[in-house]
Amino acid sequence: MSNAVWPLPQIDLTRCNGCGECEMRCPTGAVEVHGYKATIVRPADCTFCDICESYCPEGAIGRPFAVVFAPEAQMIKE
Repeated sequence: MSNAVWPLPQIDLTRCNGCGECEMRCPTGAVEVHGYKATIVRPADCTFCDICESYCPEGAIGRPFAVVFAPEAQMIKE
């Protein structure tokens, strides 16, 4: 992987109530609750899925980006 900076889910700390739903559901363990607020503690483990965003009851987590997969390359016939 290159040294590129990847966008992470954004957590609105004014809306987060520290319920821990995101921590319990994160498939990679990238999110934890510390001091009653959700935090991306392992950014390299984040897969940019929508689970934390989808299950946050306060709507405090958002992904200000879209994950778009490139179409499969077509085989070139000689």
